[in-house]
Amino acid sequence: MFLVFNAGSSSLKFKLFDSDSLEEKGKGACSEIGSAQSTFSLNQQEPKECQLESHEDALKTVLQELKDAHVIEDDKMIKAIGHRVVHGGDRREPVKVTSKTLKQLDELTALAPLHNHRAVTVMEASLKRMPDCDNYAYFDTMFHATLPKHIYTYPLPRQHALDNAVRKWGFHGLSHQYVSDRAAKFLGKPLQNSKLITLHLGNGSSACAIANGESIDTTMGLTPVSGLPGGTRSGDIDPSAVFHLVSHPADPKPGGGVELAKAEHVLNMESGFKGLCGLTHMGDIATKAEHNDEPAKLTFDLFANRIQNFIGSYYILLEGCDVIVFTGGIGEHSAPLRQHVCMKLKCIGCKIDMEKNNHADTTKDKVVDITARDSSIRVLVIETNEELQIARLMKEHHP
Repeated sequence: MFLVFNAGSSSLKFKLFDSDSLEEKGKGACSEIGSAQSTFSLNQQEPKECQLESHEDALKTVLQELKDAHVIEDDKMIKAIGHRVVHGGDRREPVKVTSKTLKQLDELTALAPLHNHRAVTVMEASLKRMPDCDNYAYFDTMFHATLPKHIYTYPLPRQHALDNAVRKWGFHGLSHQYVSDRAAKFLGKPLQNSKLITLHLGNGSSACAIANGESIDTTMGLTPVSGLPGGTRSGDIDPSAVFHLVSHPADPKPGGGVELAKAEHVLNMESGFKGLCGLTHMGDIATKAEHNDEPAKLTFDLFANRIQNFIGSYYILLEGCDVIVFTGGIGEHSAPLRQHVCMKLKCIGCKIDMEKNNHADTTKDKVVDITARDSSIRVLVIETNEELQIARLMKEHHP
């Protein structure tokens, strides 16, 4: 069996796969870790309350619950454990988890503060609980290691940027890699001879330009806050906005003002959809927008516009496009957003079938073709599966 962990700031998702067939044998999540409302769920059953004070507690709970449910008989059935890690620096390949690896990854926490440290905590707990089981780290940045130098470089003082690793890294790589492979297989076309624009749209969103199976540009940069706006992230803004947040007093008291840490918090946690309309769920935003709620309509239109802008940019970069893929929670489930985005793409020969779009259901069909008959670009809706992508890589690298 392969066990795959995906650690968030207050959650631990997991999936269990047969190590030969890669058939999913179980999945679940520990949620609200560190709070009085923490829960555990397995195989889409009703979540049950349990005390989870840390991610280490969550890992112990996962292993025990899998045994209690007879999904596994004992820990020895787990051949290897894979961990999704948001930031891996310039690593192009997964790495075996060791004390040295953990130290190096924890040093990258500043570039992915919500996720990297939690992943390191889970890896430490895993090595402690199951010392004879091999653990491997798989990075969201890994797929973007192929970005050309002129694309990942920022026009900043050269040595200062190099010394501080200030450059475009890109994220959601496991998702972009997974759906691009699924798209190529679905269309019966070699990935090495394809041009794709993949749109991972969710609470965090990013687009990626893929040529011949390699990422050549993506919207997230040094950190996940750049690029497309998200549920609480600003996306691309004028960098000087940060200084305005810092220098303008937050209150009239002497010494008042928003400090740099507060500005970073605002950009990551108080901006995006939440900052514009107070909501973070695109389904709710789309419904309110249809009823002419002005803040919701602004949010909906702004998000669609930013996506269209990147599609146009990547179409030129790729010198054409074979496939556009919608994935992620919003990409898979928001027919109104897909329709709104594609309305402006007729100029590049991209059209969707409205009926197919409205009835697209990735819970039934993992890949749905919503392309109109007279479109020169295929448009697919694909259910992403980052954990399965990790399991595939585990089988490939560590059979």
